[in-house]
Amino acid sequence: MTRKPYDSNLLLGDVAYESVREAILANDLKPGDRVSEYKVAEWLGISRTPAREGLRRLENEGLLTQHPRRGLVVASIDDEAVQELYAVRELLEGAAAAMACKRATDAEIATLRHLVEHESAIRDKPEQMYEHNRTFHDVIYRAAHNQFLLKFLLITADTLSAYRNVSTLVIEARREQVIDEHRELYEAIAAHDEAAARAVAARHVQNALRARTQVQHTKLVDRAPRRGLLGGTKESG
Repeated sequence: MTRKPYDSNLLLGDVAYESVREAILANDLKPGDRVSEYKVAEWLGISRTPAREGLRRLENEGLLTQHPRRGLVVASIDDEAVQELYAVRELLEGAAAAMACKRATDAEIATLRHLVEHESAIRDKPEQMYEHNRTFHDVIYRAAHNQFLLKFLLITADTLSAYRNVSTLVIEARREQVIDEHRELYEAIAAHDEAAARAVAARHVQNALRARTQVQHTKLVDRAPRRGLLGGTKESG
């Protein structure tokens, strides 16, 4: 893979962390793909020590995990972990929505309105809907104006993004549902209605989990062979 230029102001451990994290979130590295500190160092043109530091951070955040025979690999997620992750997400997103009711700036509310007004135009484009959805929620996370809540929300969102091959937005009915739920969430935040915002956010996450289960059960997940950037070929699933 071609190495992207990186910010010279970043520490090299941060460079390794950000570069591998981006590869995971872009789905270039997939669950089960092996990640070698030697390969990371070679890819980025850095020594193994900062490469190791960056990979350790990703392991601590749950994006990488130790496999008994293969070493460090991109983490997979089982049904029990999915349930746990969505339970945490429901609590965090409800809290963020409620805080945004009190703390969102006029500019942040205007941004949410703009996103809601333009979402219908991409209802038939799942990939664009996916990115739009991330942007919408990111605005709410930041509108809560709580740095620690933001940190945990982003870790949770990143963990989910690592499994884009299970996107719920491949389901047309779910895309329509998301559009409606986003509008409800925006309206609650704009009205400074904390109880409504928390309830809509919780229902939004619950419906996302139901849709994810539907995707898995109907085998809409891509199961083609794939090659990781820093590891070997593996079969998905």
